[in-house]
Amino acid sequence: MPQVTVIYGEKQQTVMVEAGTLVGEAVAATGLPLEQPCAGRGTCGKCKVLLESGAAPPDAIEHENLTPGELAVGNRLACRARLTGDAQVTLAPIVVYSNKIFKASNRYKRDKNVPLGLAIDLGSTTVAAFLTMLDNGEVVAGGGSLNQQTVYGGDVISRLAAAKSDPAHAERLHKLALASINQAVDSLKLPASVLQRIQRATIVCNPAMHHLLAQIPVDTLAVIPFQPRQTASIRDAAAITGGIFPPHTQVMLPPLIGGFVGSDALACLAYFNFDRASAPIAAVDLGTNGEVMVTDGRRILTGSTAAGPAFEGVNISCGSRAVDGAIVEVRLNGSDFVFNTIANEPPVGVTGSGLLSLTQQLVQAGVIEPSGLISRQPPRLAERVRTHPKGARYIELTPDGRLLFKQWDVRELQKAKGAIRAALDLLLQQLGLQATDLERIYLTGSFGGQLNVEAVLALGMIPPVRPEVVYPVANGAGLGAALFLSDTGFARAEQLAAHAGQINLESLPDFSSHYVTMMGLDPHGFTP
Repeated sequence: MPQVTVIYGEKQQTVMVEAGTLVGEAVAATGLPLEQPCAGRGTCGKCKVLLESGAAPPDAIEHENLTPGELAVGNRLACRARLTGDAQVTLAPIVVYSNKIFKASNRYKRDKNVPLGLAIDLGSTTVAAFLTMLDNGEVVAGGGSLNQQTVYGGDVISRLAAAKSDPAHAERLHKLALASINQAVDSLKLPASVLQRIQRATIVCNPAMHHLLAQIPVDTLAVIPFQPRQTASIRDAAAITGGIFPPHTQVMLPPLIGGFVGSDALACLAYFNFDRASAPIAAVDLGTNGEVMVTDGRRILTGSTAAGPAFEGVNISCGSRAVDGAIVEVRLNGSDFVFNTIANEPPVGVTGSGLLSLTQQLVQAGVIEPSGLISRQPPRLAERVRTHPKGARYIELTPDGRLLFKQWDVRELQKAKGAIRAALDLLLQQLGLQATDLERIYLTGSFGGQLNVEAVLALGMIPPVRPEVVYPVANGAGLGAALFLSDTGFARAEQLAAHAGQINLESLPDFSSHYVTMMGLDPHGFTP
């Protein structure tokens, strides 16, 4: 049996595997982070590792996704390279930009007798941790990490399928969730004396993440009508969390609403005061699992739609999470792209907000047609539009051709945008509301604070409304989770969960046709 040593920064793990095991499977067994957005199907080419000997020669897919130079120095795709002997695998460092937007403070350092709380947002792609003062609920620090379950794929369906197929995978997914939470807390860089003051922790997440974390069977989530096996709150979850918090910490999991609408959406409802609304409002939590929430001031309806990980920069050929150099906004200046990047570093990829901005600029310039097709004869940037030998067109974002925006990427955005818009339109319809009735629309998620409202409206991701009613707000779920740290806040969570209704959007007769229509890249969709 080959012995495989996996190195990630200062961490090193060694495992024994069967000959023929994929490198990705060996890495998953160590619990160290590896991104496989396509769940190991060999279609994204992003699970690059440095492999020193001990593997079968590269196959055709590796030759297609890796340059001769990369292959020469030992770069391989973890989802394709099979181990034949002892090997050493080096993983690239994964950095998650901490864009936790709130008024931070050092009060936890000054008021050393005040107990502290942790609010955790366990997302499908990223995990956020917020340190909170328990005397008044003030959030004083925030950080984030990658959800290490991405080794099983960027989407929750791949993870549910893995958990159903083998108890060993379910156990590993549970441990990867714990490792991800631990890494998010570590990103806060809190000294031991501060960690010991943490009295309470709340963890919010979608139902798939909840069941994998709590080791609840996921079979009912994977089949129609996609309902969680358990929705009730868990007020003492210390046994579930494997000792990653101090022993005296009370760990609580707020209730789920239903379907794929979890306690993360519940936290958004609380943070945006849906239970105290005097007029119609809506909120959209943009992420891999997109949740949409609407109230008419009396009833609260929620729905979830599989937006996919495009908004997280995943499954996009030039996509990137929010790291230094990631593009968050794009402008066209003549035949040149002007990029606004995190930390003003040279561009390394496009975030979800950058993807929306880029697409809106290209549609406005006629480079991308309202149907989503990259134009054969664009009125601008013709010198940047190329055609692959197999026929698909793409756009060179940088003169050196390092960043490419492909037809596939446009389609991924269209699917995500169409799903969100269809969900919002149909929930409004269920409540007898028009979009113009909405007093506010909150757009939230890990990149919510960076969204360009003009691009969101121009592409029709939300219905045509006045720009001033649209409020991009980062971290709604995480900041809402902080509200659940008190007894009254947790009781409010339970009351909200009981009051909010969940609509299985895919069961509505108009959903599929409306979804296809709303894939069009203008405010009113298009006729297929």
